[in-house]
This record gives sequence, C-alpha cells and structure tokens, in this order.
Amino acid sequence: MAKRFIDTNLFRKKWIRELDVEMKLFWVYLLTDCDHAGIWDVDVDRAAFQLNLKVTEEKILNTFDRKIVPFKRDKWFIPKFIEYQYGDLNPSNRAHLSVIKILTKYDLLGPYKGLNTGKKGDKDKIKTKDTKQVQLKDIEKVLPELQEKFNKRNVAEDFNHFKDYLLAKGKKYVNYKAAFKNWLRNDFRQNGKEDYTELFK
Repeated sequence: MAKRFIDTNLFRKKWIRELDVEMKLFWVYLLTDCDHAGIWDVDVDRAAFQLNLKVTEEKILNTFDRKIVPFKRDKWFIPKFIEYQYGDLNPSNRAHLSVIKILTKYDLLGPYKGLNTGKKGDKDKIKTKDTKQVQLKDIEKVLPELQEKFNKRNVAEDFNHFKDYLLAKGKKYVNYKAAFKNWLRNDFRQNGKEDYTELFK
C-alpha cells in the first residue's frame, strides 16, 4: 500500500478554508487517488460514489482553476502534488526519474518546472537515458494524435522532413518530441518552398 505525505497545515491555508465541505473532501481524495506523478485518471462518478457526494467535473475545475491542469479528455495533472511529495525532481534519483519520464511522455514539464540536474542554475534541463532513435520511435507512435492537433499540416510528411533535417544538420535535442512539435507550430514554407534555415537556431 502506497503512502504519501500530507501537509499538516493544509486546513490553515486560506484557499482551503474558503472551499465548501464537498470540495475540501474532494481535494484530499484527489491527492490520495492520483498516481505518483500527480496524474489522475478522471472518474468523477466513481469519486462521487466513494465520497457519497454530488460533485461535477465543471464544479471541480471551476473551484480549483489552475491547481488542476486537464491535459487530455480523461486525465488531470496536479503540479503542486509533485512539489510537495518530492521537492525538485532529480533524474539521478530512480523514483524521481520515473516521475520525470511520465511528465515527459505527456508533455507536462511546462506546468512543472522543478527539475534539478545537480548543476546550479540548470533546473530546466533533463538528463535522459532515452537515445535519439528511441525518442523518434516514440514520436512515430503518436503521429495520429499529433495529426489531430495540427490538422492543417501533413504530420507524417513533416516528420520525414524533420528526420532528414536532423540527419543533414547533425542536430541533437534533449527532447525530440518537443522539438518536432515546435517544427509543426511554425510555417517554414516560403514561395512554395520549404526553408528550414531559421529553425532551432
């Protein structure tokens, strides 16, 4: 059975005190029901049944605003969970590395910036054991998902251009998925031709 830290001053915090009873109880429930990376598989009906409360997704998200980050239709992220449970994440710690990999998988490093590589002033960088080829294979698996998000682009064709660009320029990145998404966000077509010279300078 997993155990977690809980803030003994939780109910002394003004924002907690101002919640109604249902939302206070749901917040504690959420902190105990999410996974070790602070991600909750959204099941409001189950939560309502287990807590014997009438709660709705709309009320929850309106109440907790930025304290909960919905990032998929059925997944929520609680950034403060990681900060309280682990402090700064350190990739040399195996438990922390597992959390970092989950956050990287779901592109959640934006909402949570507390990373520590052991180098002063270098908190936003991540050491990763995933090779370039492994990361590119991971991107291939989510091409259909990326096509839905970037529906004005031909994502499969763009991915081939991206790989050719990496090979031609010898480019290396810590996070290739983030680099490819940046590629998709930008328009490099000029006069009907693709111009990648300004990309990732």
